[in-house]
Amino acid sequence: PYHPAMMVALLLYVYRSGVYSSRRIALGCEERLDFQAVTALNQPDFRTISEFRLRHLAALAGLFVQVLALCRKTGLARLEHVAVDGSKIKANASNKHKAMSYARVVEAEAELTREVDAW
Repeated sequence: PYHPAMMVALLLYVYRSGVYSSRRIALGCEERLDFQAVTALNQPDFRTISEFRLRHLAALAGLFVQVLALCRKTGLARLEHVAVDGSKIKANASNKHKAMSYARVVEAEAELTREVDAW
């Protein structure tokens, strides 16, 4: 058995990376350095990943919504690219357009919930 915290961290990371198939996740745990860093070199097989995900589906859905809301709140809502080579990337550091009203926060949370449900 694998520690639940490691499995949750793995699922959070792979979903953020756009990998949803338990077979691809298991393969990534064998071949990809970033997956191995999250799992501390553990290599759960695809059945273990799939069963963990099914067993804890309701709790994981709520957790994913919370994580996405936290990322949006801190300005990390777009986690589509991670650079590990020190490349310089042009960024917009202005906070002028990031202020959200309560209505927009509620709308954004509902949108995140729909997105997680679609996963």
